[in-house]
Amino acid sequence: MRRRTVVLAALAAGAVVLVAAGQPWVAASGLEGTVAETAVTTGRQASPAAAALALVVMAAALALTTVRRFGRTVVAVVLVLAGVVIAAGAVGAGLDPVGTAAGAVAEATGTTAGAREHSVSAWPWVAAAGGVAVSILGVITLVVGRRWRQGRRYEAAGGTSGTGSATGAASATGDDAGRAGPSAASGSSVASASTAAASPDETLDRMDAWDELSRGNDPT
Repeated sequence: MRRRTVVLAALAAGAVVLVAAGQPWVAASGLEGTVAETAVTTGRQASPAAAALALVVMAAALALTTVRRFGRTVVAVVLVLAGVVIAAGAVGAGLDPVGTAAGAVAEATGTTAGAREHSVSAWPWVAAAGGVAVSILGVITLVVGRRWRQGRRYEAAGGTSGTGSATGAASATGDDAGRAGPSAASGSSVASASTAAASPDETLDRMDAWDELSRGNDPT
């Protein structure tokens, strides 16, 4: 899997968790001692860590665009742990609606009396799915991220070799052109330009090109 795909997927998963955390997760009805019909508990109340970790996930995804091999390992571990915590908190809130809504019910009634009914929305499960996706992306980064830089080195080496070969070919052709005349020299120049235009460095994506520039290499 390409780094760009992982980055975009992690950003999307973090955004999904962040949106889900702002939605109602549990609604308690049949309250005693109050005129309020229901007490609603949002994701931020049920799992305060979900929203905070969603921002961490998005920041970690952006960090993947600049960090190198060791940094990718650190970011991958952060993604795995953040995803596990998000998923665990969301699943716990969805499976225990009474405990999740207890704070909102107590605030609405002013007593310790409970509610007669509790309903769980789909949002806790959406957040849990986002957390699982984040963890999977972290594992993918651990496994595949080690090869991202090696692939770019191979391409750069191939581009250097190809350029060297093109230069050698142009030089040899130039010698022949000196003997064959202006038309041969012109033909060799066109061939050299065509070879340079076919350099494998064109396969570098924008993120890879940025890394090449940060290491002092010209990806073009």
